[in-house]
Amino acid sequence: MVRTVDLAAEMNVAGMTIRRDLAELQERGHVVLIHGGAKIPAGRIPPADRRERAAVELEAKRAIGRSAAEQLSSGDVVYLDSGTTCAAIVPYLTGLENLTVVTNDLTTATDLVAEASHVRVLMAGGLVDSQTLSTVGDLFPAVLMNLRFDVALVSASAWDIDAGATTGGMAYSAAKRVVLSRAKRSLLLVDSSKYGASQAHVIRRLDGFSAVISDSQLAIADQATLRTAGVHLTVADH
Repeated sequence: MVRTVDLAAEMNVAGMTIRRDLAELQERGHVVLIHGGAKIPAGRIPPADRRERAAVELEAKRAIGRSAAEQLSSGDVVYLDSGTTCAAIVPYLTGLENLTVVTNDLTTATDLVAEASHVRVLMAGGLVDSQTLSTVGDLFPAVLMNLRFDVALVSASAWDIDAGATTGGMAYSAAKRVVLSRAKRSLLLVDSSKYGASQAHVIRRLDGFSAVISDSQLAIADQATLRTAGVHLTVADH
């Protein structure tokens, strides 16, 4: 979900302008208007550009980030995947001591240094993707093979009970699978707007994660279906 007041403040325009633009986006099928703002229709795949995703589903991402932080412990070595959903955990790491975070996300690494300076941050090397502002490529898996993680927090562009967690990039899916193979526990962080969609490259079946953390906008029926299928689902309240 994105709030009208947040967009108006960030873009320095009137709320009426934002409401008009959101109404046009709804006519094109890009968003669904709700009280106070708009949300992406369920099952939609988010844009590849990280900057376009930054203001989308903010409340859901914050709730997911807060819930994910509760599953970490002081002293953990954590892999934090690229993307705005995983990045939402950063403000909630302040209470954890002796934490090491490995990430391939340039923005997340910078935010960690600024907001959680007590955390030891390792930047995983590779080719920088100008759209996702993260590293990927042939060097990346080789770096990961020298590391072990207590917990890996990964994201996905889409998720579905049949398709599992998927993404549009072959290199990204391969890197995520290497990360998961190096972790004792794995958490999939995905907001509800992505549920029901799928992309070409599979990361892992949903029941293969230690937990799948989503937000409370996920339909009750979908929650029941996932749990019946053996998925360890955690629903984070906004």
